[in-house]
Amino acid sequence: MLRKFFLIAVIMFITLSAIACGDTANTGSPPADTVNDNDGVTETVIPVIQNENVQGIIGATYATQWFEFTVAYINLPSRYAGYTPADGKILVDVFMKEKGLFEEPVLMGTFDFYMDSSTFEEYVYPLDPIDDSMMPLEFYLAKDQTAEYHMIYEIPGDTSDLQLMYTELNAEEQEGATFTVSLHL
Repeated sequence: MLRKFFLIAVIMFITLSAIACGDTANTGSPPADTVNDNDGVTETVIPVIQNENVQGIIGATYATQWFEFTVAYINLPSRYAGYTPADGKILVDVFMKEKGLFEEPVLMGTFDFYMDSSTFEEYVYPLDPIDDSMMPLEFYLAKDQTAEYHMIYEIPGDTSDLQLMYTELNAEEQEGATFTVSLHL
């Protein structure tokens, strides 16, 4: 019996280590569960170990403490809803899908997701909304409620690799897991 318990513990440790340390961005095969949503569409949900950093890919769904999110796709529009980027800058349109997981409504908004790159001097946040298709500055996401929004970022035109990031904060404003989705322009 003790031998069986030890074997299960070793297998769990190896599995969790592989999940936490694996480079899912390069393999394209993150550890995942497959589920069917109400529309009969199969999607991939990535289980996350609390307070671990997660490297993600476009199209996969990631579960934070508060909500699930999917970066469905990115575009590089020359302008968006009449907005044209400044000289030397480009626009990155990130289409985001979210679903509430927490029992209470969670405050969400453009402040949640930021971009980083080795060429940036500071993080870049999405533009303030200029139409109804863009993520609002702030909104509440209730349990099982879904939301789909565009987030438009204005970044230096010479950027080729960047990361879309979300860092969990608990009620005491302490950082938890950081979720990073690599984007290659």
